[in-house]
Amino acid sequence: MRIRAVQQDSDSSLLQLEILDPQARGYQLRVRWLQAPALEVGERWRLPLRLKAVYSRQNPGAANAELSALQERVIATGYVDRQRPAIKLASSRALRPRLLQQLELAWQGRETAILLRALSSGERDFSPELWQGLRHSGLGHLLVISGLHISLVYGWSLALLLGLGTVCRRRVPLPLALMLSLLPALAYAWLAGFAVPTLRAIVALGLFLTGRLLLRPANAANYWLLLCSTLLLLNPLWVISVSFWLSILAVGMILLLSWYLGPLPQPWRQRLRYWLCFHLLLTASMSLLTAVFFNGLSALTLISNLLFIPWCTLLAIPLVLLALLYSLSGLPFATEVWLLPDLALRPLQLWLDWAAQWPVWWSLPGLNGTVSLLLCALFLLLLLLRVRYLVWSCFVLTFSIAMLLTPTAGVRLTLLDSGQATVLLLEQRNTKLLYLDIPAPQAEQLIRQQLLPLLQFYRIRQLDAVIWPRLTAEHLPALALLRQHTAAWPLFSADVLPATSQACAAIEKHELAAKLTLRHWSLPDKDPCSLSISLNGWQLLLPGRLQRLTEQRLLARYPELSADLYLLSDFGRDSANSLALLQQLAPVQLLLAANGAAAHPYPVTAVRQRIALLQLPLYHTGEQGAIVVDFQPRQLKISTWRQRQRPRWTENVTPGAETEIRTR
Repeated sequence: MRIRAVQQDSDSSLLQLEILDPQARGYQLRVRWLQAPALEVGERWRLPLRLKAVYSRQNPGAANAELSALQERVIATGYVDRQRPAIKLASSRALRPRLLQQLELAWQGRETAILLRALSSGERDFSPELWQGLRHSGLGHLLVISGLHISLVYGWSLALLLGLGTVCRRRVPLPLALMLSLLPALAYAWLAGFAVPTLRAIVALGLFLTGRLLLRPANAANYWLLLCSTLLLLNPLWVISVSFWLSILAVGMILLLSWYLGPLPQPWRQRLRYWLCFHLLLTASMSLLTAVFFNGLSALTLISNLLFIPWCTLLAIPLVLLALLYSLSGLPFATEVWLLPDLALRPLQLWLDWAAQWPVWWSLPGLNGTVSLLLCALFLLLLLLRVRYLVWSCFVLTFSIAMLLTPTAGVRLTLLDSGQATVLLLEQRNTKLLYLDIPAPQAEQLIRQQLLPLLQFYRIRQLDAVIWPRLTAEHLPALALLRQHTAAWPLFSADVLPATSQACAAIEKHELAAKLTLRHWSLPDKDPCSLSISLNGWQLLLPGRLQRLTEQRLLARYPELSADLYLLSDFGRDSANSLALLQQLAPVQLLLAANGAAAHPYPVTAVRQRIALLQLPLYHTGEQGAIVVDFQPRQLKISTWRQRQRPRWTENVTPGAETEIRTR
């Protein structure tokens, strides 16, 4: 196997490996190597691996890693078995890693080193704050080496060749200049590792040159259709890539707007007006597409693009390219040359840091995809009809309609796919209740990577209460992180921590009990923090710290105990979920938060047998992704996130629809 990429952590290395065996050549693996030796891209190793199929959590607002792996031909993930020997077959002699190592020395200590690395080599090891800044500002396309950057390199190279010919009084033939200018663009794409966006840009440039030099030039629409078909022939899996469709549609919209606005006028005032109109219309159309693909849009997109696309394309990126060329030429003072692009990128760095701190991302979790596509079609139709004044009203109407047609949550439950951890969010009218049961070692990471994106996805900045039955002192850092990102809220737990939480019994005296029609099932000796909540007439039972003994005591003390929905206790283990309890509850629906790809399946065999005996329907986050339940007066509308996110042709044919209805 050959190392394609290395990402170093504190105690391990994350490797992307290319399989060299002829039977599986071209496929890749992602593995983690604890306490790995010094590794370099291009080295060949024989490694003892423990592998499993690619699996990712399926949650609202989260990327689908399984589809990304499918596009990149990654067929398995795992780790290096340290109990068996790893053999190094060949050292790295590749030129690209050595050049990147040379550039790293030049970037070291620069304030914008991360941005310089992204624009020079395509490596984007961004912090979570920087990723959020890119999302909030709508400038993610600037730091991905793609068509914008490849075309800049090509355009500057062509202008330089023609300019040198004019200065030297030896005119360079235009066909030759067009072909020679392709070499720097190819070199830049090679330095970026021929990432997918650069490949698409090179293919588009190659098609343009072929049509320009060898064939009869076609119109813009024919070029765009030829580009789409060629890219999909090269890799049919790009049809499930969001970045592919955004890139293709962005190119199509640029061509359409160029046709709509006509040729560039000569007076500078009219040129400025032309440029502003172009950006306004392009921002409107791409914001609608962003809402379709990402269920949200940024309020800063227009001003960010107006400010930083000219700044970066005319100054910052050319300075980066010049410094890159100077450094790779081996000339002296290469480190000092990077001061200019570092200064040029500092305004962008400050803008991204500022944007990350403000809630300018307008999430539209309930926006119907059909409505978004209809709005895009309306925008396109008005452009094709060349309706001059209605286009500007369409710019306003599209955003207004997108906001107005976003359905608000009535009574909704969201159970995240978090493995052996329970993250449950309840929304009823203006009341938000969070129920957590997370093991301490993974609590902080889970809140940062799954819970906070969920709250942002649903535009929730204030919680009315948090119930954490198994709260311990080890959970305090995770608790502080949650308080940092949400408004003040009371915390209830079975194990009360002084100055931090209240006993679960106190929740019945809180105003939340009246809002949710909540009941606490107490026991005289040890409180399990079991709660029943009425949601549009449906009873939801949250088990808290139920065990076999407490289940028996609850059944004896409260013979009227019942539930329409029941969250299986202790992640479906046999330490709870007795046959007597399940038989008395006889719920319409069982819910479970547990691992789906673990070595030991959950719920355990004994609990599965009880569920099958009673013929109780079960929704499992590990198998079906996040579960969303909409409580309606006479029915439950239940949908699973894995069915929403995965294209139907990539999964096995199974009976049932994407959304199922449970009635009383």
